[in-house]
Amino acid sequence: MTPCFFGTSERQLFGMHHPAQGAERTTGVVLCYPAAQEYMLTHWAFRKLAGMLAREGFHVFRFDYYGTGDSAGEVHEGRVSTWVQDIRHAANELQDVTGVQRVALVGFRLGAALAVRAALEGLSTAALVLWEPLVEGAAWIRELEQLQQRRAARTLFPRPESPVEVRQELLGFAFPRALHDDILALDLAALPTWPATRTHLVAGAPKPEYARLQAHLEKTGLPSQHHLVPEEGAGGQESALLSNRILQTITTLLKEAA
Repeated sequence: MTPCFFGTSERQLFGMHHPAQGAERTTGVVLCYPAAQEYMLTHWAFRKLAGMLAREGFHVFRFDYYGTGDSAGEVHEGRVSTWVQDIRHAANELQDVTGVQRVALVGFRLGAALAVRAALEGLSTAALVLWEPLVEGAAWIRELEQLQQRRAARTLFPRPESPVEVRQELLGFAFPRALHDDILALDLAALPTWPATRTHLVAGAPKPEYARLQAHLEKTGLPSQHHLVPEEGAGGQESALLSNRILQTITTLLKEAA
C-alpha cells in the first residue's frame, strides 16, 4: 500500500494506492466510501476488498472525501457536489500514477450514490458497482434516525429528541445542515440515464428501493444486473462486517468487466 496526497493545493485529499499484484490489468478500481458512522463500520471491508482486487491484478485506490478522514477540510465543509468532484480527482490520480486505461467505481451506500453522480456528470467508467446503495436520500436519513432512536432508548440518560437538521449530528458524527439537504435531494431512481456502462446492483437482502432502482435502470435501457448475495449477518450496514460473499461477488464482477 502506498499512501499519498492528491488534488489541488487548496483541497488536498488523502488516498491509498494498492498496487496490482502479478499480471496488471488495464482497468483500475476506485473505492467510494460511505459517510459518517458507516465509514467506520465498513473500513475493514474496504481494505479487504482492495487487497482481493489487487491480488487479481487491479490497481486499487481508496481515499477520503474532503472534510473527512485524513483529507483536508472541516467536517462542515462536506457537500455532495464536492465529494462527487473528489471521485473524479481520485480516478484521475489512479490513471496518472498507474497508467490504467479505464477505471471502475465501487461505492457503498452514500458512496454508491456519489459514484452514480460522478458517472452522470461525465466520468467515464468501465463498470459501476452499487453496493447496498443509497437510492433515496430521505429513506437513508430516516433509517439512520431510527437507528439513533433505538440506541438512545437503550441509554440510561437519553438526550431530548430534536430534528437532525437542528442538532446537526447523527449517530455521534457531525451532520451539517447543508449536507443533510444535499442528501435529502438524492434519488437515484429519478435520475436520467448515465453514460452507457454496465451497472451492478449488489445487495445482501432485497429492498423495495432496490427493486425501484432496478426497474428504473431497465426502463432507461442501461445495461445492468441485480445481484442478491445473502450474508450470514443482519444485512445493511452491519453486513459489511461479514461480507465475504459480497466481496467475492464484487471481485468476480470486476474481473468480468476488465
